[in-house]
Amino acid sequence: MKKKGAIKVFSLLFTLSLVAMTGCSTATSGNSKQNSPQSQNQATDDTSSLKVQNTSGKKIVIGFSQRRVAGSDWYTNLVNGASAEAKKDGVDLTVLDAQGDVAKQVSDVQDLISRGANVVIMNPQDSSGVLPAAKQLKRSKIPLVVVNSNIDPKADPVSFVSDDPRDTGYKSGWTLAKAASEKYGNKVIKAAMISGYPKEVVSQYRRNGFIAGWTDFMLEKYGKGNLDLVAERFGEWLPDKTLPEMQDISTANPDLQVIFCASDVMLPGIFTALKNTGHYGKVLIGSMDGTKDALKEIMDPQSGLVVTVSNDPRVQGADAVKIAIMAAQGQQVPSTHYIPNPVYTKDNAKQMYDPKSPY
Repeated sequence: MKKKGAIKVFSLLFTLSLVAMTGCSTATSGNSKQNSPQSQNQATDDTSSLKVQNTSGKKIVIGFSQRRVAGSDWYTNLVNGASAEAKKDGVDLTVLDAQGDVAKQVSDVQDLISRGANVVIMNPQDSSGVLPAAKQLKRSKIPLVVVNSNIDPKADPVSFVSDDPRDTGYKSGWTLAKAASEKYGNKVIKAAMISGYPKEVVSQYRRNGFIAGWTDFMLEKYGKGNLDLVAERFGEWLPDKTLPEMQDISTANPDLQVIFCASDVMLPGIFTALKNTGHYGKVLIGSMDGTKDALKEIMDPQSGLVVTVSNDPRVQGADAVKIAIMAAQGQQVPSTHYIPNPVYTKDNAKQMYDPKSPY
């Protein structure tokens, strides 16, 4: 791997390409625009020319505070993507698992500061609850890169790396509406939604995207809305938490026709609940994240899953590390960086499915 020859070329090109599309900030400017819709952009996979020293000429040390790992393949792959990129770039990466506990996450960030992290990547458990940790990083003059889950703007991160949750939700909702239109026409559709957490920003964005995409399709097709959303429940991004919630909804609504699912990770809980209540194969489902398991379900017409929209955690993790390296070097970084989010349906699921993929 080349680390010194054409070192500055990639950093400059990577920065300029992202800045042109998303706006930017430096590691000390605190200019964060994570709550504003931005155009998509894709970071290059060529990291061979990244310079791995910080501004003091020492090896870069990156701390990663992950909200939770256990029970979620998505979170596991987020960490794996970051670890693989750090290894490729020759930087030190320390990952601490908050285990879904906000207080522990704040403590973990303190730990990373004491370990000498030059920059910290955080996937926040709670957008406001982690503000004390963000303030400590600010006082220590350590740049904060937020990944995946939105954070309170008061945290003032130098960059936010994610999919665009509203756009991802919109694409899923629009495609699901198209499938429902083909099956039911312009009849009123009884639907339910399984989200992540109550009042969680990313859950709200995905929900709003879902409904907007569905509504836009129906308005364009029929000139009127037709959605009867009977329930929104929260699966906490876990299949075992999703199962009882979905079972309650489907038991109370035997005529349920459509389900909006905010993450493929929760789909196993939905499928089990539908089988338990006799709804399996009778309900159309739209989801997000683009896992290989979801692609496999799309290829099975009996599952009812008609769409998932990609949100690859490996790309998020890798891009967060790339941007963290730039921040540690004092370079200008994008204030918001959205990864690509292509749509997967029966038309391309077989082509995209890779049984050997870890995600």
